[in-house]
Amino acid sequence: MADLPGNDPRKMLAASKAEQPPPKPAAPRRPPAATKPAPVVDAEPIPPSRLRELAPWASLLVIGVMGAAASAFVFLQEATTLAHGATNPARIQDEWVQSDWPDFLEVTAEQSLRTSPADEGAAYLAAKKAVALDPSRASAWAVLAYVEARQAGGINQPALDALGRSMAACPLCDQALIRWRFNFVLSNWNQIPDDMRRKAFEQADILRWVGQNAEFLAEMRYKAGLVGIPFDAYRTAVDTPARSWDISPAAQLRGSLNTPG
Repeated sequence: MADLPGNDPRKMLAASKAEQPPPKPAAPRRPPAATKPAPVVDAEPIPPSRLRELAPWASLLVIGVMGAAASAFVFLQEATTLAHGATNPARIQDEWVQSDWPDFLEVTAEQSLRTSPADEGAAYLAAKKAVALDPSRASAWAVLAYVEARQAGGINQPALDALGRSMAACPLCDQALIRWRFNFVLSNWNQIPDDMRRKAFEQADILRWVGQNAEFLAEMRYKAGLVGIPFDAYRTAVDTPARSWDISPAAQLRGSLNTPG
């Protein structure tokens, strides 16, 4: 959607938010660390015959320790890549092809869009693999919606399906993702079904009550006004339970508050 002409910095800011890729997903959920068993202390030396009986079990223990060490090495290697970022598109592709860790694939999909130039192909394939392994990956679904729309030159059915899956997987769990989806819907308003528009407003309503989102919502309201989106009508139609700080003081209380002394 084109912005109105002129050099109004608010218009320029609103336009700059239209083509941003999805935000970086939340920190990976790493597997819980295994608890180390307490050592067993024998009061008397183990006789040689007993040692021979224990030898096969000791061999299995060594093999198990080696396997655990190898798994830990792979985990640390992937975690290091996540921490420092994969900036080489060929390296990114090599990493996600070999990985079956949805957290890693989800972050790799996002990072692929932030390389220079962006690798939308790698982002799409990594996100597809992430949601195939774990359909609850809301950020990966958002990447798919974004890339589908970019490749199609507009919102198509696969983009709508991916956006809907992201909304269903994470309705209120990630403020950055909620902000991105809300902006994505406003940016493509004429191609978004009305039920999905209302869902975006419903989920974005939580932004009024958590975090520092007042400036973002003001920007979105201004952006909507530039293209004739009835922002306030959709916002007030959201069926949200009343909160205590929403309720005005009683008339008597207002009078007492305004009374000097």
